[in-house]
Amino acid sequence: MAIYNTSDEQTEYLEDVIDEQAEYLEDVIESQGFYVMNNCGREIPCGIMKIDENSEVFGQAKKAAIFAVDKHNIEKLENSSILKFMKIININFEPTAGAIYYITFAAMDYSSGNILHYQAKVWEKINTGYKVEMFQLAPYVPKFSESEEENNFCIKVNNLQEWMDENYLYYKCCYKFKKFVSVEVIRDEETGKSMGYGFLNFKNNSAATEFSERNEEKKMPYSNQIYSLFFGKK
Repeated sequence: MAIYNTSDEQTEYLEDVIDEQAEYLEDVIESQGFYVMNNCGREIPCGIMKIDENSEVFGQAKKAAIFAVDKHNIEKLENSSILKFMKIININFEPTAGAIYYITFAAMDYSSGNILHYQAKVWEKINTGYKVEMFQLAPYVPKFSESEEENNFCIKVNNLQEWMDENYLYYKCCYKFKKFVSVEVIRDEETGKSMGYGFLNFKNNSAATEFSERNEEKKMPYSNQIYSLFFGKK
């Protein structure tokens, strides 16, 4: 039980809790459960929480991701949109009647050889197996029609910490910036770990300039680190 020396301390604590819960709910709504920044989900009944490879349910979540890819391949067979599961990017877990996994993962398109990020929401029902409730490209993945345009209007973000992945850049740094198009974190091909920089791609140069001016000399969300932004892909 928390001990407060003054009523002001108690009020400040309660305000912090309310702010954290409000941000948690905002994250859940905006990301559809695929990204939550704080740990409120661990304190709320049936809350959504991030898990890592050390979690006892990580193995089941990975199996759920592979199941979702296999189901996608069966349904899309006639369109030749066959995917190969590559690796897990992020997993959020919601304990319920069974478990619900919100999985971000990398998969290769056999027809093009492109490796892109996808999202799958999979419900592991008690005694009845998996049910895929959502399967889609991650919203930060560039659309093919925008590929040429985004190369001309991008901002390089340096000094990314290991936990600052595509989900973080999209949902916490750029999601409310409606002109934003896509993000890319550059990773080591062998280990898959971030190389410490990435790119924010915009629909036009004015949008990129506006984003840069708004965030110049400002701290990145949930960090004491100042944005390090440069135009171009060099």
